[in-house]
Amino acid sequence: MSDVAAINQNDAPAAPRAQKLAQRWARVEAWFERVTDRANPILVKETRQALKSRQFVISFLIVLVGCWIVTLGGVAVIGPGIYFGAAGPEMLIAYFCVLAAPLAVIVPYSAYRSLAVEKEENTYDLLSITTLGSRQIITGKLCSAAAQMFVYFSAVAPCIAFTFLLRGVDAVTVALLLVVALLGSLGLSMAALLVGTLAQARYTQVIISVGLVLSLVGAFWGAVGMAVVMLYESGSMYSDPEFWLVMLMLLTLYATTFGLLHAAAAARIAFPSENRSTPLRRWMTVQQACFVAWLAGAFFYAWTTFGQQGVGLNDLGEALIVFGVMALVYWYVMGTLLTSEWPHLSRRVQRSLPQSTMGRMFFSWFNPGPGAGFVFAVSNYTLLCAAAMLMLGLWVAAGWPTSSRGFSEAFYYFPISWGYLVTFLGVGRLLINLFRRFAYVPLAAGFLTHLILLLTGIGVPLLIYLMSASSRYLGSYSLVQITNPAITLGKLLDDGPNAIDAPTVMLIVLAAAVITLLLNVRSVATELHRQRTPVPIRIVEEDAAAVVAEPRKPQNPWEADEAAAAASGDAPP
Repeated sequence: MSDVAAINQNDAPAAPRAQKLAQRWARVEAWFERVTDRANPILVKETRQALKSRQFVISFLIVLVGCWIVTLGGVAVIGPGIYFGAAGPEMLIAYFCVLAAPLAVIVPYSAYRSLAVEKEENTYDLLSITTLGSRQIITGKLCSAAAQMFVYFSAVAPCIAFTFLLRGVDAVTVALLLVVALLGSLGLSMAALLVGTLAQARYTQVIISVGLVLSLVGAFWGAVGMAVVMLYESGSMYSDPEFWLVMLMLLTLYATTFGLLHAAAAARIAFPSENRSTPLRRWMTVQQACFVAWLAGAFFYAWTTFGQQGVGLNDLGEALIVFGVMALVYWYVMGTLLTSEWPHLSRRVQRSLPQSTMGRMFFSWFNPGPGAGFVFAVSNYTLLCAAAMLMLGLWVAAGWPTSSRGFSEAFYYFPISWGYLVTFLGVGRLLINLFRRFAYVPLAAGFLTHLILLLTGIGVPLLIYLMSASSRYLGSYSLVQITNPAITLGKLLDDGPNAIDAPTVMLIVLAAAVITLLLNVRSVATELHRQRTPVPIRIVEEDAAAVVAEPRKPQNPWEADEAAAAASGDAPP
């Protein structure tokens, strides 16, 4: 009898413990139900279609067969040396090629086709009238591509990890290769989705598809080459702090470019009445902030290096010039697109304009429109040039030598490049405004106008230069070539300021930039004086009615069957 009582006393705490575990598991199940209910329907739809497609099954089987061939063939080729040699690098490269092929080619192209098929089969119109936004559609298709990536990773990643046991490969290299492969595939898929939004007509899709496939194949070989470099130079790279600084800089560039491509793809498939420009300008601002931060980091590195070791002057000038060239190309390309936007705003966009004085002062440059886009691009590049000139001024104020040619080149490069950017963007915008008085000028035509203007500025003086025997054979620079930014800036960076008479060129280019700004002031001011339109009463009432809570509806077929059974009185006890 005492034994039975002891057993009952020991089993008594087990029941509450099991009940607590059941309650915790019920909370986990409820959380998973909420997550699945909020999951993107596009993700569910695309994942089902992709994983059940014949293309995915065949490619996955090819990857498995490739891993099997690499394993057996590699072991057979290496032979008995696998027991005492370092066979890890060769096997890792072979496995990485098997993994990189689907990640760099198949998955991004599948993402491209998933969006292009919507246009071909005219199913995107049905998709666009749902409650899903353009960003949700792009995110869903991107997540579907990510799901396919993880399936390929699950097949090949264990084989890649196995190469660590074969010696000759460290764990940092293996992990870094896997991370780079994942991020690279995500970036290529995002770029492929953006390309998919450009395929409007059927005949253009063929050209775009061929160009995309060639680009993806090139990315595959680039990934293989990067893997070879990382494997055979990892010992010297990982111990260098500059390597990790460069990797961090590339990571910030990747993250901001990824966000910009995502916003651009969402803007391409959004309704014309939506604000498609402001998200892009926000990402451009984030990239500009990262750019200025890395520029300041380069200056700090040169400052501390010169202070400690007496070197770093050439590093400062060269770093500033590299950042300056990248920023000039970036803001010219973005400026041509921003100044080619349609100037008229829809009523929906006008209802979202800044209303307060401070908001209009600081956020009007984010509004859609070519005038705001012109000021936005010019002000961002002006900020970067001002930061670079400030760094050069601090260097001079510190009393350190300025005899380096890189220093003098940077001193003249930023004002001259700023003048070229303002002049070409401003004149191009004036031409687009003139053309729009007589015809409709879309974004592509506006970009083409900027491109023709730039080619004219380069080609006319180049033609005169080639027709002149003295200039052609002597190779001297003349002011006839001042409209050619490629020759002017290239000559400045290669041969120094004296080769182009930099003070004279700077004064002429800056004068042209100031005149261009004055010619654009009136139209820009007219565009920025737009007032916020109040929301109609009808829309306010509809939004208020939509907020009213509705009874919960079945979220899946099983809940619908249970509700029907409960209504008929046949619910299980």
